[in-house]
Amino acid sequence: MIIDRVTSNYIVLWGGAGLAVGLATGWMARRLTSWRPVGLPLVSASTWAAVGAVGGGAAALLLGWWCACLTCTDLATRRLPNALTYTGAVGMLVYATVVGDLSAGIVGGGVLCACYLAVHVASPRAFGAGDVKLAFTSGGLTGLAGDQAWMSAALLAPVLTGVVGLTYLALGRPQWTVPHGPSMCLATLLALAAAST
Repeated sequence: MIIDRVTSNYIVLWGGAGLAVGLATGWMARRLTSWRPVGLPLVSASTWAAVGAVGGGAAALLLGWWCACLTCTDLATRRLPNALTYTGAVGMLVYATVVGDLSAGIVGGGVLCACYLAVHVASPRAFGAGDVKLAFTSGGLTGLAGDQAWMSAALLAPVLTGVVGLTYLALGRPQWTVPHGPSMCLATLLALAAAST
């Protein structure tokens, strides 16, 4: 597929903006907190470039930045801090209220969160508590986009983590742990992008 000139300009523009936002966020984080979002500028640039390519608006850009912060934090620390997961949950509920479909957000988030919680209780090493909290936001946002988007994100996230885990095994690194948050973020973004086309 050939990318037209307008789309390529959006990709460059929003990728550059994402890079700047990632650099600013990382700079502030290093000076104000102990948070070290490794690779945030590049992940933020990539996410915003992708959002620009599909014509996403301000809400999509904010979601991309939030997912970039979650991804880099989970990769660096193997944790999803409450400050990020709770902010995302509140943001999802506010967005669902603004678009007039709060019930879809609550049901989508609640069902996916319950699924993750059940797995976490049965096998705590499968998913961390942060993944359970993130599932509420992921499920809510994809629930707002419809059943297909919700199902796609719910199934794709474990598949992506499984592929990374198998890759580690193939490389002879079975001791490496695989954070699940990045897969959840990517699955959510892909499901929402597919639903918007």
